[in-house]
Order: sequence, then C-alpha cells, then structure tokens
Amino acid sequence: MKRKNIISFTAAIVCMFSLASCGSVKTVPDGDGKPIVTNNSSEASTEEQSSSSESQEASTTSTSDEQSDTSTTTSTVTTNDKTYIANGNTGSSNKDDNNNNSNGDNSNGDNENSQNSSKKITLSYYEAEIAVGETKMYPLVSETITEVWTSSDTSVATVDTAGNITGTGEGNCIITVANAHDASQKAQVKVTVKKSSSDMTFMGGILIVNKSYSLPRSYNPGGLTAETSAAFYQLSQDAAAANLNIYLSSGFRSYEYQEQIYNNNVYYYGQAATDTFSARPGHSEHQTGMAIDVNTIDDSFAGTSEAIWLEEHCYDYGFIIRYPKGKQWITGYKYEPWHIRYIGKENALKFKNAAAAVGDRYYTLEEYFGIDSYYH
Repeated sequence: MKRKNIISFTAAIVCMFSLASCGSVKTVPDGDGKPIVTNNSSEASTEEQSSSSESQEASTTSTSDEQSDTSTTTSTVTTNDKTYIANGNTGSSNKDDNNNNSNGDNSNGDNENSQNSSKKITLSYYEAEIAVGETKMYPLVSETITEVWTSSDTSVATVDTAGNITGTGEGNCIITVANAHDASQKAQVKVTVKKSSSDMTFMGGILIVNKSYSLPRSYNPGGLTAETSAAFYQLSQDAAAANLNIYLSSGFRSYEYQEQIYNNNVYYYGQAATDTFSARPGHSEHQTGMAIDVNTIDDSFAGTSEAIWLEEHCYDYGFIIRYPKGKQWITGYKYEPWHIRYIGKENALKFKNAAAAVGDRYYTLEEYFGIDSYYH
C-alpha cells in the first residue's frame, strides 16, 4: 500500500513538471461558467495565426485594389486627337510609361504648335492695291511687338516706320513687317501699284516736287511722314550730343496754307522776287510731308555751327540739302541751308556718292534724275 502511494506521488510530480514545461496555466470560465485550464503559449500561437491571416487578407485586398486601379487608369489614353486602348495587362509600371510617353509627345506637340503660333503676325489685311502717289494706312497688327517695316522694292512702294504704304511706281512688291527682337516672326502684304490718275511724279521711289512737277490740291498726308519725323528726331538728338541746337521751324504745309504764304509774299515782294524763294501752291516740297525748315529761316543761318554740321551729316539720316549754294539755276530757288528734304538713307547715300564722283559737294534731285525746274 505504501509503495503504491509513492508511485502515485511520483507520477503527480512528473505531471506537474510536464505542464510547467508546456507553458503557464491559467483558469478561465467556459461558456457555462465552469473553470477550465488553458495554455498561454497555445493562445499566443493562435493569435499569431489570426494576425497572419488578417495580414494576408489585407494584402490580398490591397493587391485586388491595386489591380482594380490599374484596370481603371489604363482603359483609354487620348493624345493628338487620337484615342487608343492602353495595355492593362502589363501593370502599373507599363501604364505609367505609356502615360509618360503619351504626355511627352503631346507636350512637344503643344509646344511646337505654341511656338509656331507665336511666330505668326496677324494683320488686318494682307493685300493692297493703290495708285502711284497714294498712301494706304498701315495694316493693324494684333500682336504686341516692336515692328520693323520694309519694302522689297522702294521704286514700287515705300513703307514708313508706322507701316503706312505709299505707291511710288507701277508694279508689284512685298511689304514685310517683322518683330525687331525675332526676325522669324513676320507677315507680308502683297502690294499692287497702278498708274495714278492725278498729276504726281515719282522717280527712283522719290516723290518729285519742284517748279516743273506739282502735287494736286487734294494731296495731304496730314503732317510729316512718320519716317521723316523719326529721322529728324534722331538727327536733332545727335546734334545736341555735339552741343548743337537744331530744331524744326517749319514742317508740313497743306496746299491751302502754302497758297496763303505765297500770296502774302507776292503782295510784299512781287511775284518775280517771290518765285526765287517761295513756291507756288502745289509746288512746295512742304506739302509732301518730307521737307523741313530748321532754326532761323533766313540767311543768318548760313555759316553757323549748326548749318555746317547739318551739311556734313544730313545724309546719315536720309536728308539732303535741297537747295545748295550756287545751284539756283538748277533748282529754281536761291540757296537755303535751312531747308532739308527726306529721301531715305539709301537714296541719300546714292546722292552723296554721285556728287563725290563728279567732284561736287552736293547733288540735287534735278541733277540726279536729269530733270528741269521752272514754271511751264
């Protein structure tokens, strides 16, 4: 009996040690409220499995969502007005590449179109038909740019800095306006110049007005031409830089105003004397809007520092001394050092070179074109 008790005691101890090695033991009520014994290690293992299961489920859900997103964003792609189906089977990486390539191509196309659009200059008209001597108002430019106007043939039509087009001879030419800061940005106007029904004469693109060639009463540019005004402004500014004062005393004169001046002079000096220094109405260069009298309009201007500088430098700005000393028998007017006529830089240089070629200091319009100047 005693031996059996010892064996039972020993077995109980072994069982207790066995339970201890399997984990801690705790007592919890079951669903009926009866106490039961559970193993903590087993519970932890169950929680890990549950967490792992939830993680896998979340991962599965995330993957499913990602696949769903991929199929949605790769359904269609539109570029350059063309729609195509993107390949959704290649995953998000391929989708992004396709979209990037598509956006890149579209961006380049847009940039190119934008650049091409910015290169254009929009005008209010692109063709013009005018008569010799007629001036057509400049075409309106939609863009805000610094305009540079040029003519392909000034013997047919000239254009001033504002874009006003004047017919100078029969024929066709192209008037071009360009951006001063980007010569590739430009537009053109096709100009056709027909014979004028009025009594006006152009030679070499220059409007001729003297005692033999007149302007009609209706000819009225409304003031100095833009080119003449701009050229004189630069001339006076450069003269000022040389400590000289050259200013405008008389510019444009209408037919009617010249008529008043001439009649007043005839009243005081008689017609014969007046014709040596004052033009009859319709024969005054001031009516062209391209002639200027500077400073003191009398003989006291001759020999002054301003007169000397003007004679030497007027060519550089497109002007000539219209009535030089010693050529009254050619021009029909006495020496007027204060009277300058704008003919453009290119023409002024031709006149200067032509004079130098014959050892002369000045060349008149009459000499250059071989014309006369007297009242017929």
